[in-house]
Amino acid sequence: MESWKKVLSQAGRVSGVSLKDMAAAADDAAFWRAPSLAVDCGKQPLDKPAMEALEAFAAERDLPSSIARLFGGGPVNASENRPALHWALRGGGEDVPAVDEMRASAAKAAAFADLARSGGLGFEVKTILHIGIGGSDLGPRLVWDALRDYGSEGPTIRFCANVDPEDFADATAGVDPSTTLAIVVSKSFKTPETASNAALAREWLADALGAQEADRHLAAVSSAPDRAQAWGAGPDRIFPMDEAVGGRYSVWSNVGLSLQIALGADVWSGFLSGAAAMDAHFRDTPLSDNVPAKLAMLDVWMHTALGVPSRTVLAYAHRLAKLPDFLQQLEMESNGKSAADQPGGLVGPTGPIVWGSVGTLGQHSFHQLLHQGMRESVMEFVVALDSGAGDKVRGRALLANAFAQAEAMLAGRTAAAAEAQLLAQGVDPETAEARAPHMHMEGGRPSSTIILDHLSPESLGALMALYEHRTFAAGVLWGINPFDQWGVERGKVLAEELDEAIAGGAVGERDPSTQRLVDMARKRHG
Repeated sequence: MESWKKVLSQAGRVSGVSLKDMAAAADDAAFWRAPSLAVDCGKQPLDKPAMEALEAFAAERDLPSSIARLFGGGPVNASENRPALHWALRGGGEDVPAVDEMRASAAKAAAFADLARSGGLGFEVKTILHIGIGGSDLGPRLVWDALRDYGSEGPTIRFCANVDPEDFADATAGVDPSTTLAIVVSKSFKTPETASNAALAREWLADALGAQEADRHLAAVSSAPDRAQAWGAGPDRIFPMDEAVGGRYSVWSNVGLSLQIALGADVWSGFLSGAAAMDAHFRDTPLSDNVPAKLAMLDVWMHTALGVPSRTVLAYAHRLAKLPDFLQQLEMESNGKSAADQPGGLVGPTGPIVWGSVGTLGQHSFHQLLHQGMRESVMEFVVALDSGAGDKVRGRALLANAFAQAEAMLAGRTAAAAEAQLLAQGVDPETAEARAPHMHMEGGRPSSTIILDHLSPESLGALMALYEHRTFAAGVLWGINPFDQWGVERGKVLAEELDEAIAGGAVGERDPSTQRLVDMARKRHG
């Protein structure tokens, strides 16, 4: 593609320019606004000529048509010939045939949530035991952590995902079965980890309450109602999962039933409306001002054209601690692909490694590598202007730490500056001269900062929708399908085979290493 050649030409030009000089010349064009948030890219190696080349590339990839197809309910998941309708769960999509059924299902879930909050299930729900894994776990965990203060009058949520029974033990520690509602979230109801924990949950409830009473404490979100009923959930307590909504995009659906009960209808509605506002922005805004699309262009620019292999997400808000975990699945499962899916073929390498932590904790561990290490990463700071939970002094300190880290990564520090600093602190000249080279920081480390107006249901919805649309747009630009996950499916199949082998079944033809591992496991579990 001619436009991609121009992007690579711009990458070659920028590679020879100091990032500090580019940042010094950055203007308001590097500051992007979208509903409930803004993005500052003034510390990225991205100037006007580079952005123009990326926009031309996005136009040649026909990103606007892909966006229109997404919101028109057209097939955007080519390998499975499906639309992706997660956005329709937040409003809109009146012309999409599946929307009426989706809304009816959402209404049923909302009515059940109201019933559970009001004591209408026959017992007071104080704890919800949410059982799921992957997309049935990570999104709800993030939302609960971020918004649980808004649902202070409702029940609390305990999460259980790991097949290791220690996770179930931790999730139920100190919990009263008589006031617990267990909700299993599993499309097939046979994912090994979830099926195991579902069985543990029913046993735990039955041991405490008796089998008949235990069933009143069960609900399920699944596309396999027969299996859910066999587990013990009544037909009126089983809520479907739509095939057109992928797991990592599903928190807005019945997958969020636990959240609806715990947070209440008003908070849930605000969460959806914030995402819907970002949907409208992504759908209706030209590429030149479209923030999710521009972030996708930035991803292709940094991780493909410039070859930086990873992005470090640094959340300077404790309530967003699970954001890196959520993004690892959303982005790496969506765009960790090598099969071309777009006209014009693949532009690679695709999908960066996404990792990170709460920013202030990372400062005392892996930030050392970010400042002085020899491996490249793009930093992404996420902050909320209302940080500090009403404590302005500590809120200021939190924001100051985020801004300082970004500035330090850009500016660096010369050995001469370090030596002068040491001398000013009273260190003797010989020691200062010897120590200064170890304090040298090259600088020129790129970063972006995403700023939330405040951490609210609306802004969280907007932030998560921003990342969803960014992921989709980046997939289009790379030339891959962000809505399938055949690598994950392969692992599931092999896990089922090996579980049978460890139990004593046929091992089949395996490599020597796997055969050895199975033999060792059989001695304990066979």
